[in-house]
Amino acid sequence: MRLRAIATLLTAVALAGDVAAKRPPFELNKSFGTKTAYWDQSRRETNAIKQFVQELSREEESKYTLVQVQQVVRHGTRFPTDGNMAEIQDLVKRLQANYSSIPKWLQSYQTPYNVSIEGTLAPNGVTELVEFASRTRAAVGNNVLPNSFSAEKFILQHTYKSRTKDSAIAFASKFFSNPSEVKYIEYGKKDDYLLRFYDRCPRYERDVLNNPTALIEVQRFSESPVMQKNVETLRAKLKLPASASLSVKDVASAWSACAFDLALFKRTDNWCTLMTPELVKSVEYLEDLSEFYEESHGYKINYEIASLLLRDIVKYMRDSAEGKTQIVGNFRFAHGETTTPLLTLLGYMDSKKLLASFTPEMIDARRFRMAKAGPFMANIEFRLYNRSVAVNTDGEESPQQQQQQQRPQPTKTTVEKFYVQIRVNEQVTIVPGCDSEIFCELSEFEQIHDFYLHQFDFAAACT
Repeated sequence: MRLRAIATLLTAVALAGDVAAKRPPFELNKSFGTKTAYWDQSRRETNAIKQFVQELSREEESKYTLVQVQQVVRHGTRFPTDGNMAEIQDLVKRLQANYSSIPKWLQSYQTPYNVSIEGTLAPNGVTELVEFASRTRAAVGNNVLPNSFSAEKFILQHTYKSRTKDSAIAFASKFFSNPSEVKYIEYGKKDDYLLRFYDRCPRYERDVLNNPTALIEVQRFSESPVMQKNVETLRAKLKLPASASLSVKDVASAWSACAFDLALFKRTDNWCTLMTPELVKSVEYLEDLSEFYEESHGYKINYEIASLLLRDIVKYMRDSAEGKTQIVGNFRFAHGETTTPLLTLLGYMDSKKLLASFTPEMIDARRFRMAKAGPFMANIEFRLYNRSVAVNTDGEESPQQQQQQQRPQPTKTTVEKFYVQIRVNEQVTIVPGCDSEIFCELSEFEQIHDFYLHQFDFAAACT
């Protein structure tokens, strides 16, 4: 089957990428974990192969009819949160007040953001969403998803945080011809079980977020010789005396400041001048460690709680397949704490345990990378397709080869089947667990996730 061959090639490309990841070329703007600005992941070392695969997948896609599109989208690039902002400002004040030897740019430096805009969607974030909407519209056309918004056809929902609302508005401004008429669903702070499920699970907060031992690997790596070496690297870059007080926390703050300089302003002439590849990669690993143990495979509860969201997504697909809903577009705007657990539940995040004892070579070779899976505006798209399939009267599909070999021909009929395609950060993927398929039959997709769709008890698990 040609589609299977495509999937096999995709797997080969992925494996080639993993091998290459052992010594990846260092790219500063793609090395800041969840603080990385959204980037085009089709432009990689395997670009020629991936372009070929994309062309083949589009060729296969022409045999299917698009029925429905659903997206789960992290908000676009934002300004630092108040905690992050305070840490950067504290570092600046201490350096300016105590050391005249610091780099000239830092002597008069003022942070380009203040608490009034903390955590809000930045102009770059708006641009990310507008351009994403344009690409989405170009990809899905307007035959199934009309250009104009109507509540009968579309749902746009977001959390209580302004950055998710503004992301939804930015997306709608380009996706629809009548953006002023779009109706948005906002979930309240205390009753959001779909997009902020992590806030509604006491056990998750107790056993993971508020449990010091849950992040022991993060603590160990922050105290490691690697991170202590980073302190000395930063001390030298800042031209500080050996007696100057500097900590791993300060290194992380400088790293964050560089990340926001890049994401917000595309600047490399201030904080980023203090960075070295070794420092950036190790602090990025420190953040990835935290993400692994707080939101991904570190603990099952981290991603099991995303089952409520997965159920909602699958319900809309099943209802569409059975003619129970007219919704053709369901767009959800949320957070990294939403997309990472969902990606993990779906089987996209590497489960190899990350450890503080990893060598630099092992850190370079890891497949768990939030700069790739969870940058600003990370997105997961579920496309529902249908296709008329010839089946024998016994219900089995009738492959062409079987038709040629069997005589007399069994009686055949045509039935409509529904298929799921998942795109992660706009890239076509093999659906995990679905026999290396890019198009996974909806019933099989439901079977793969049967436990979390029908058996997992959120209330009991979160007690």
